[in-house]
Amino acid sequence: MAAASQSSPWLENARTRIENSQEWKEFTVKLSDAVQQQMNENHISFFTNLSETEKNFIIERAARTIQDGDSYLALTTHISTCLEEQLYSFVAQEMRDDHLLKNKSDLVMSNVMTGMINLLEKRPDMKGKVHVFFNQCLLAPLRRLTWRLHLSNTKARMEYLSHVSMNKATSALDRDISLQCLSVLSSERTFQHLQDNKLAFRAMRNVLSYYHKLRSLPASLCRTDYFLLVPLLQAVIDMSTPSTSVDSVSTLLVEEYITFMELRPSCMRLASTEDSTGRNMYEEAASLLHQTNWDLANTIQGIYTRQANKAQDSMLTAVQCMLQPVVQALFAGFLSMSTLLYVWDQYIIGLDQPAYNCLPAISVVFILLLRDHLITCQTTEDVEKVIQTQGPTLSIQQFQNVINRHFFTKLYSMLNKDEHAPYPIHDPDQAIPSWSHLSRVHLLPRTRPQDRRQAREEREMLQRQWIKEQKQEETVRRQLEEEHRRQEESRLQRLLEETKRTFTAQRDQLLEQLSWEQQFHYETQKAADEQIKGLQAEIRRLMKQRRLSMDTYSAGSLVAPPPSLNSQTPPQTGKPSPSSPVHVVLNSTLRTREVNGKTAESVTLELLQQIMQSADSIVNGKSDAERDSLNAMTRDHLHNYRRDVRNAEIETFGHAITSTEIQNIPEPTKAELHKRLSVAIKRGTEARYKANLHQGDY
Repeated sequence: MAAASQSSPWLENARTRIENSQEWKEFTVKLSDAVQQQMNENHISFFTNLSETEKNFIIERAARTIQDGDSYLALTTHISTCLEEQLYSFVAQEMRDDHLLKNKSDLVMSNVMTGMINLLEKRPDMKGKVHVFFNQCLLAPLRRLTWRLHLSNTKARMEYLSHVSMNKATSALDRDISLQCLSVLSSERTFQHLQDNKLAFRAMRNVLSYYHKLRSLPASLCRTDYFLLVPLLQAVIDMSTPSTSVDSVSTLLVEEYITFMELRPSCMRLASTEDSTGRNMYEEAASLLHQTNWDLANTIQGIYTRQANKAQDSMLTAVQCMLQPVVQALFAGFLSMSTLLYVWDQYIIGLDQPAYNCLPAISVVFILLLRDHLITCQTTEDVEKVIQTQGPTLSIQQFQNVINRHFFTKLYSMLNKDEHAPYPIHDPDQAIPSWSHLSRVHLLPRTRPQDRRQAREEREMLQRQWIKEQKQEETVRRQLEEEHRRQEESRLQRLLEETKRTFTAQRDQLLEQLSWEQQFHYETQKAADEQIKGLQAEIRRLMKQRRLSMDTYSAGSLVAPPPSLNSQTPPQTGKPSPSSPVHVVLNSTLRTREVNGKTAESVTLELLQQIMQSADSIVNGKSDAERDSLNAMTRDHLHNYRRDVRNAEIETFGHAITSTEIQNIPEPTKAELHKRLSVAIKRGTEARYKANLHQGDY
């Protein structure tokens, strides 16, 4: 620390150049005018009448009013240029020294670090500038100074030194505490590198022994109290030298450890399981986990479901049971030492910001990084084993990547909230009034600035919550109106669909009735055609039989009968022939068959001819003109029928099909396709007949 406390030459040279520059003079003039304006607005006659706190407030408020002006921007640009020129000039001068073995980058970083530490030691109130290192691992010198600035406690240091001077800084359980310190440093895997460090052991024993006596505990300290001291001890050991004494380290650690334990949030205390504030931390962690990785959240919830009193509390119970040991120790013992110090850096640099709370986000990051191992767990014991064995394997880079991806913007804005405020807020009770003022006015109750600041931030939070609730109510109202509109549209849509269905049903019924009538007409016409065809076939059959009978009769009549016995004997005159009576009978029979020159066969033939002529005139017409007209109509009907068949095949099969393809179709499918084809042909024929009927009507 001795080197760090010395002033950096390049920083002093840059300061001198800035103070003598024209940009600085213009800025101071603008700042003086702004301060005078602030004094006039607040009715302040003389700047010297103000207290130091009020002076700083006026100056800071005035600076905020001109920070966007040209003079401010010109000054910041000039400061950056001067710092860069002086730094690299100083580094170049150092590189010319033969005894230095560092490269240029190392020298730049070393000088920048020295300058930062020098400025923070001179101006401790600028510790808030370290917020820019959020989500970065601080270097050991900067970490030591930053932690000391945030955890300084003069009262605790002086009380400890007083007890040491009177030999009253040791607890009655000092031996038990010593044994427990040895056990912690030797048994915990992440602390074992300190087990042989005598400075670390003695300082740890002194601090915890005094802390046990200070709290007047009847029993020994819990194991978590030992774990919380180790990171603070490691930060001091990293900057120690062989000449560093145990007493100086113990004094520094007592101051920081007591302050840290007092500033612990309720979620880190053992008795905070039922505390609403501690519960809020786990509720926020559960919500972040559910938003970030829904599947992992459900897996963890399923493992811890049996421990929840209510189904809706299962997720909160799961997160609390899994994270409570980790959060109470602030990850000490669950991460490697380098990663643990990085996590503590993020926590400690925000101790001056009450609204900043990184524990829920870091806890969720810790769970997300163990996802691949947690999804295979079946019981709570498996989860605890994963946390204890796989947690120390996590690296700083893994934490940084997940925080940058999911939580950086929110946490950084919370950490730098004051930098974005338009104007600083003055605490009127912060400055102590003069002694002569005490007898004239009633004193306000004395409260800490941190408490007043927290109360103000709570009021602002309530105001933001009220605005948020108003927006949510407006959103709900709009959603209800939108839902009502959607329901009305749905009702009208259903009414329209119902009307369409009714119209479609009526139309289908009429079409079905029309189809039935067309089918009936078609079947009647088909039956008549079949009857006509049957009569024509019967006539052709009868005509064929008649022709055969006529041909047989004509051939028989042309053949001469065989000669009789009488014709072979000479005739006998004078005696009548015995066959004369028979001949008369035969002649009488012939006369009966031939009446007026017509026989029965001829009469039947004429009758059949007339029937055939009548049927022919009915079928083919009486004249050539009618015959030609019927032939044309028949050809038209055949053409239309073939076209209906082709259209039905295209409708059914998608293309025209041959009889061979139909024969190749298996029987169940073939019958179904025949049925569909018949229905399609029938529908096409009926549609054509209906069109012809309409044309005939018009």
